[in-house]
Amino acid sequence: MTYEIMKVAVTRLHEKDDGTYNLFKKYGLDAILIPTIQSREPSDKSSMQTLLKKLESRCIDFLIFTSTLGVIKFFKWTTEIPDRTKIISVGPKTAEKINQYGYHTEVLDSYYSEHFATHLGEKVSGKTVGITRANTPDSGLKQSLQSMGATVIEGFCYELVETPNELKDYIVDKKIDGVVFTSTKSFLASKLTNSEVKDIITVAIGPKTAESMENHDITPTLVGSGTLDSCALLLKDIE
Repeated sequence: MTYEIMKVAVTRLHEKDDGTYNLFKKYGLDAILIPTIQSREPSDKSSMQTLLKKLESRCIDFLIFTSTLGVIKFFKWTTEIPDRTKIISVGPKTAEKINQYGYHTEVLDSYYSEHFATHLGEKVSGKTVGITRANTPDSGLKQSLQSMGATVIEGFCYELVETPNELKDYIVDKKIDGVVFTSTKSFLASKLTNSEVKDIITVAIGPKTAESMENHDITPTLVGSGTLDSCALLLKDIE
C-alpha cells in the first residue's frame, strides 16, 4: 500500500511530548498525540518518603533515573541530592533533564533500564541503590541489581493511570494509518483487540511492548529499538 502522507497516532504522554510531531515530520510522517494514560501523584507515598529519608541521611550510593518524566516528578518532591550520591540516567534526554536541575549524571546509552545492572557491574556490590520511577511493573532492574549484591530502594514518585482517549474512534473512522505504542502500559490501556487493529500498522516502541502485544494476540507490524526515532525510521520505509 502506498501512502501519500502516512498518519500515525502516538500514545506518548503529553508530559513526555518533546517535539513528537516534528520528529515524525522529519521522516515525512504526520503524527498525532493520543495518550491512553496519564500521570498523577502516587496514591501510596510511603516508598518515596522512605527513599527521601535515605537520601537525606546520605545512605544512597547510586540514584537511578529511567525517564525524563521520572526526573520531573522526583524534583517535585525534593531539590536536594547529596554530593556523595552518584546519579545515573538512561539515555541523553533523561541526562539533559537532570542537568537542567543543576546535577551531573552518568549516562547509560541503552534505552532498556535492565542494562543498568550490567553498566554498574561490581560497583554496586554492598552498595545502596535508589530507583525513582512510576509504579509500573518492575522491568527486572531491581532483581538484577540485587543479584549483584546491591540493596535496592525504590521510590514511586508518580503513578500511571488510564485516561479517556479517542484512539479507537480514530481507527474506526480511518483517520490514521497506524499507531505507535510507546510503552506496555499505554498499549494495555488502549484495550485494543486484534480485530480492531488488523487493517492498520501497529508499532511497538521496543521488544517488551511487543511482547505484551503478542500476549494479547496482536503481532506488531514493526518493533523499534526503544526510541520514537527508531519507530519513525521503520515507518518511513513502508510503502
